[in-house]
Amino acid sequence: MSDLKTPKKIVEELRRRGVKYVRTLYVDLDSVIRGRVSPIDVFEEDVEHGLTLAEVMQSAFTLTDVLVPTSIYDPVGEVRLIPDINTIGIATWAPGHAMVIGEQYKADGTPFEVDPRPKLRSILNKVKYQIFVGYEPEFYLFKRIDGKLETFDRHLCFATTGMNAFSEFLSKLQEALRTMNIEIAHYYPEYGPGQHEISLKPYDPVKASDALIMTREAVRGIAQNMGLIASFMPKPSETLPGSGLHIHVSLWRDDTNIFYSDTDKYHLSDEAYWFIGGILKHIDALLAFTAPTVNSYKRLLPRRWASAYACWGPENREAAIRIPLPPKGRKSEAIHLEIKFADNTIQPYLAIGSIIAAGIKGIEQKIEPTEPCLVDPAMLSDEEREKRGWYRYPENLLDALRALQRDTFFKEVWGDILIEEYIKLKVHQWYSYHNHVSDWEREKLLEVF
Repeated sequence: MSDLKTPKKIVEELRRRGVKYVRTLYVDLDSVIRGRVSPIDVFEEDVEHGLTLAEVMQSAFTLTDVLVPTSIYDPVGEVRLIPDINTIGIATWAPGHAMVIGEQYKADGTPFEVDPRPKLRSILNKVKYQIFVGYEPEFYLFKRIDGKLETFDRHLCFATTGMNAFSEFLSKLQEALRTMNIEIAHYYPEYGPGQHEISLKPYDPVKASDALIMTREAVRGIAQNMGLIASFMPKPSETLPGSGLHIHVSLWRDDTNIFYSDTDKYHLSDEAYWFIGGILKHIDALLAFTAPTVNSYKRLLPRRWASAYACWGPENREAAIRIPLPPKGRKSEAIHLEIKFADNTIQPYLAIGSIIAAGIKGIEQKIEPTEPCLVDPAMLSDEEREKRGWYRYPENLLDALRALQRDTFFKEVWGDILIEEYIKLKVHQWYSYHNHVSDWEREKLLEVF
C-alpha cells in the first residue's frame, strides 16, 4: 500500500478497504509498543503535522508504567510523533483499524535524541555496504483453563502435530503480514509445548525492525481474537524452554555478498572475520541491548542452545555468533552471521543498530576474532576456554549495564543522552526486580533462619 506514495492516496485506499481508524505506533526504550489512534479523517493531518507526545514517554516511562525518577525528562516538554507512511498496513485482527510506525521529532524538526529509529537510518547512510537483516522470533501460545495458564498444544519439537495445531493461526498471521508487505520465510513448531517460531524474510535493518514490531502486534492480536495469550517473554517458566530472537546479518555491495570467500575454510571473507571480531569485542555491552530485561538472562545459560559464552563457530548453536550451514550450491549468496544472544524484548532499532555499528567498527579496525568454537564451550574447563579467548559473558542485566557504562563506543554511536537515559531505565528495572522478595525466598528461607 505504501507504493501509493501520497498520504491522500493512501487514505483513499484505506477507506476503500473499510479502515476507520489508524494506530500510529512507537516503541519506547523498554520495548513496549505504544501509540495513539486517530480517525481516518484526520490521518492526512497527522502525517503532515504529527501527534503530540510527552517527552517522558520514550525513555522515562517503564514497562511497569512508572516514571524513572532520575531521568532528565519530566512533565514539561513534548515531541511530535510523525507517521511513516511507508509502514502502513491493515490490522486484519482488528476490523476497521490500520497501523503505521511513527518517529519522534522536536519542535525545530530535528529527531528526538532518544528515538533510535531515525538515528538508525542516519547510521546506515554512513555505511558503504547494503545490509540485510532477518529476524526469527520465537513465542508461546497459552490458553487459560480454570484461571490457570496452559500451553496451547503439546507438540514435540518440529512435530507435525504442532503444525496442525498452529495451521489456522499461521494462515491468519500470513494474511495479516502480507497486508504490510512482510513475508514469512519459514515456520516450525519449536522445542517447547505451545512454542512456535517464525522466520521473516530479510530486509534492510529499518524495514526488518519494522516487520518485527508488526509481527509482534499481529501475533498478539490474532491470539487475543482466538481466545489465546501470546507471549514473547524470554523465559516464561523454569520448566519451559526459552524464547529467543535469532538475528541473521549479511553485508552486500554491487550484488556481491561481502561475507563470502571461496578460498577460506569456512567460506568467510576478511570482512566477515573482522565483523565478528567487532561484535565479540563489544559483546558484554551489546547484551544490554540484545538481552535487555532481567528475565533475559534466565534463558542465556550454558547447554541451552541459546549461547552463554563470547565465542563464534560454524554450525555451532552454543556459540554467541553462529555461521549457519549454507544451502548446497548457494554458498556465495547464503553465507551470513546469526546473532544468538538476543530475545524479543529488544528495542529493535537500538539493538540492530548497535550490532551493526560494532561489526562495522570491527571491519574498520580489522579486529581479528578468537579462534572458531567447534565444540560446546561449556564442556571445557575455564582454563581451556581462557586459552582460546572464550569466556562467560554477563550473567545478569546489571552486569551488562555496567559493561555498557564502561564501553564508551556506544555513546559515540547513539549520543550521550540516549545511552545515559537507557541505562537509567534499565537500572530501574533491575532494582525493581532485585528488591522484590520472591515466593522462592519465602519458601526456602522464612522458616530456616
